Amino acid sequence: MALHSILIAVLSASALVQALLYILYISRASDGYKIYPLKAKNYGRIVRLVVPNTLLSGALVVGLSYLASPWLFHAEETTALELVADVVVTLGAYDLLYYCLHRFLFHEWQLLRSVHVLHHTVKYPTAIESLYVHPVENSLGVILLMVCLALVGPVSLPAFAVILLVYSWLNIVIHSGLDFRSRWLRPVAYMVRKHARHHRSMRGGNYASITPLPDILFGTAE
Repeated sequence: MALHSILIAVLSASALVQALLYILYISRASDGYKIYPLKAKNYGRIVRLVVPNTLLSGALVVGLSYLASPWLFHAEETTALELVADVVVTLGAYDLLYYCLHRFLFHEWQLLRSVHVLHHTVKYPTAIESLYVHPVENSLGVILLMVCLALVGPVSLPAFAVILLVYSWLNIVIHSGLDFRSRWLRPVAYMVRKHARHHRSMRGGNYASITPLPDILFGTAE
């Protein structure tokens, strides 16, 4: 599995998931699953912010993956157990550190709070608004993921594929506005509802994005 193949596959699949979840949200077929009703959107404003951010995040992921590859990845054979361990530890580290970044810097430090407030202007987010953020916030999120990879790694390329997929897809899904009813998707549905509550106010909790564990641990789950 080559690095360029992973990047192309994951980034393309993420764009597809984003489009499909938005189409599902605006469809009447999902009326029974919407967390909040369909609201009018300023699509011109969304496009002007989301398209550059999509290009920026993609460029950062690709650029940092190649520039820092000696510290991030190894080409050795890896067992299934090692793959799972790399994925769980890397995403666990990211979840905890992102919680701290989100809570203490984006919500409490005035400089980055003024950056993060842009994302909170979207009170009823959908999948296409997962990257409705300031470029600084977008960049910090990608850089933090790469830092976590360097701290835990180097990891195998298959592990990186899973890590990048979970990171990308969960960020899209938690903004989807859809309450998934399948029992297999209940943990995901919980995170979507949790993040929907977070968007209502800059003073709320629910700061974690991968799992609810940091919020539960630090008493900020709502």
